[in-house]
Amino acid sequence: MPKGTDSVRVLQVIETRSCRGKGIEEDPYRVVIQYWDFEGNMLAEKDPAKEAGRTA
Repeated sequence: MPKGTDSVRVLQVIETRSCRGKGIEEDPYRVVIQYWDFEGNMLAEKDPAKEAGRTA
């Protein structure tokens, strides 16, 4: 049987949003969201093109 969450913490991060893409079918314009810590390390990136299986 699946187990529930063992731990939860609220953390401060920096969220950036930037436009990316060439505006063509293979590389459409889109907003990419990135999450960074306060030391300048990128923690995660959400790119709709990558999620849709497109490679830019």
